[in-house]
Amino acid sequence: MVAVLREADRTKKMELGMRRITFIGLGAMGKPIAERLLQAGYDLTVFDVNRDSMAPLIAVGARESASPKAAAEHAEAVFTMVPDARDAAEVALGEHGVLHGIRAGTYYVDMSSIDPITTRRVGARLAEAGAKVIDCPVGRTTKHAREGKLVLMIGGDDVDINAMMPVFEHLGDTFIRCGPLGNGTATKCVNNYVAMACNAISAEAFVIGKKAGLTPEHMLQVFSSTMASNAQAVQVYPQFALAGNTEPGFMISLGHKDLRLAIELAHRYDCSVPVGQATMDIMAKAVEAGLGRKDCSSLLLMHEKAAGTTVRLTGARG
Repeated sequence: MVAVLREADRTKKMELGMRRITFIGLGAMGKPIAERLLQAGYDLTVFDVNRDSMAPLIAVGARESASPKAAAEHAEAVFTMVPDARDAAEVALGEHGVLHGIRAGTYYVDMSSIDPITTRRVGARLAEAGAKVIDCPVGRTTKHAREGKLVLMIGGDDVDINAMMPVFEHLGDTFIRCGPLGNGTATKCVNNYVAMACNAISAEAFVIGKKAGLTPEHMLQVFSSTMASNAQAVQVYPQFALAGNTEPGFMISLGHKDLRLAIELAHRYDCSVPVGQATMDIMAKAVEAGLGRKDCSSLLLMHEKAAGTTVRLTGARG
């Protein structure tokens, strides 16, 4: 039976065209994306600075690599998804970076949520080595990543994007072509700027409403029916903070980082950001309070503590 399955896997891989993919960065979002690629039949090599994070994927068929350089040497496409711009530059251009192993014609797809300036700088260096560079940050949650229902914000040359679409289709159900290289990360910066502002105001609103005698069910019904509707309030909060669940779909620390990137981008173009700055200050307080690795909706906990109340859906576990 095992032999039959292995032969079937080999046949499936032959049908895929592109077969050898490397994935670098197995965090909360990177790991389920890498799992999707493995499940789709690709010959997957993985690397992460946290060696333990590779073990579950290696156990089900992925190959382990010792460095980004080594991981890139035999790949037809290299995917990266790391926390910040400094990490993205190091993985790509560092002493043991992808640049020193990638071959001409290989696709380089950076899914990191970073700034477009870094994306374009890294992309230019890799393009000099003959790589075909795409930036492709994603939207939605880890649940969507596991289900292959992410939003992909894609920047790069249309010919290169078209070539990668059969791979992207295993990862998402919404594909937004944002323009040239760097526009994907610029889109993600602006998107998360709005999302975190919605997150912060939703946390405050739920606590105000509870203190005024409202139930979260009542508030959600109204929010979802009016101009106050936003995905943070009506989708994220019921699954996470209002349900007593603080496990991260998207961590507060990452939200804080994305706000910083968006505000730095705004300053570069002389744009005023008073709401964004206030939101980042709130997120910074949450990180200082030890909530950084909890779901972004866990801002609610900080406001609950200050107001001396708890806001939970009926039947919530916590």
